[in-house]
Amino acid sequence: MPKEVIMPALGMAQETGELLRWFVEEGATVKAGEPLMEIATDKVDETIEATTSGVLAGVLAKAGDNVPVGQVIAYILAPGESLPAAKVSKKAVVESAPPPPPSAAPIPQETGGSGAVTVSPVAARMAAEHGIDLAAIPAKGGRIQKEDVAAYLESQKAAVTPGKVLAAPKARRLAEEKGVELSAIAGSGPDGAVLAADVENWQPAAIVQPLPAAVSAPAVAATAAGAEIPMSRGWQVMAQRLTESWTTVPHFYLVRDVNASALQAWRIQAQARSDVKITVSDLLVKVTAVALSRHPRVNASWIKGQIIANSSVNLGLAVAVEDGLLVPVLHGAQALGLREIASQRIGLVERAQSGKLALTDLTGGTFTISNLGMFGVDAFNAIVNPPQAAILAVGKIADRVVAVDGQPAVRPMLTLTLSCDHRVVDGARAARFLDELAGLIEDPLRALE
Repeated sequence: MPKEVIMPALGMAQETGELLRWFVEEGATVKAGEPLMEIATDKVDETIEATTSGVLAGVLAKAGDNVPVGQVIAYILAPGESLPAAKVSKKAVVESAPPPPPSAAPIPQETGGSGAVTVSPVAARMAAEHGIDLAAIPAKGGRIQKEDVAAYLESQKAAVTPGKVLAAPKARRLAEEKGVELSAIAGSGPDGAVLAADVENWQPAAIVQPLPAAVSAPAVAATAAGAEIPMSRGWQVMAQRLTESWTTVPHFYLVRDVNASALQAWRIQAQARSDVKITVSDLLVKVTAVALSRHPRVNASWIKGQIIANSSVNLGLAVAVEDGLLVPVLHGAQALGLREIASQRIGLVERAQSGKLALTDLTGGTFTISNLGMFGVDAFNAIVNPPQAAILAVGKIADRVVAVDGQPAVRPMLTLTLSCDHRVVDGARAARFLDELAGLIEDPLRALE
């Protein structure tokens, strides 16, 4: 019986995976354990090995396709096996096609004829992709076809004279209304054509005053106004995930100032007994893991409309890299000692910065800590990392004047900001967790109870 090759689920909340490439061509033989394909999730690129030996057949997805988890994308045939026609026919369902276009609805058109004209679905899609106003396209026989759109595009290209900016008609009208020169707008359409959206989103470049001759400015890479800054796939994924979180997760925030005197003393004592460098971040991981084990609701996840309890505290540590932000995970942090935490953290950060993180390093997180104190940041609000319920933002430790027994005193203070998903955690639960965490920081011995 043919062996199905499916898009695997590599993460708790993964719904789709992007097929990056096949290592084996259709019709070629592959052995069990050999690389079969490479897929990309929102976490990392992963090589998938063949689970059985045979001939790769009935390939239903190509490089660049986004495929739902669990979807069949190919088959592996044993000697003498053939692929049933019924299974080959599934190809039309699997291939990543554009979303269904609008139905052929009548559109008003000033052609001199009577009544409205209609547009074919393909023509509607082409016009939308190129920012073309359908009303500007002559219809033959009362219906706009893809050939009409293509002919219109060619006519627009031919009409462009040297020095004239290629732009969609709607974009030209908008530019005239706004009093904007089309030459000042970077076009995102085919051949650099300016689309209506480009005009709507255009902002005048800031006027930069030259520095006095006596002042030397640091050398930076010059970017022309309006030029597109290249984004890596990792940055695009980060942007997509954070936008989704910000727009769909009901965030709320709790802020707490904490006396870090005992935390600093604890670090000195711990470092004296350890051959591995112990940082404040390591201590925060330890006390946060203890607090989460005592308040498991904050360690829960929101998955497909349900609150899912997590049996282990898996702490994500936000690490800034050139391609954006990675969040490697310390698994089972509630059971780790300080030396183990420090050693694993160092390893995760090194692999993150060198691009050598494995998929297991990036999946399974139940809570995230983001520390910007080393950059001099006092406090900030972090965005929840779904499906997690909360994220802790940590600022710098700084001497501040506080009231001690009614008298002003200077103490090393630390600001914690807890961002929460209100679907999982309410204010009271979050407040009790934050109070527990603050108590552990101010009295670390409580973490050993």
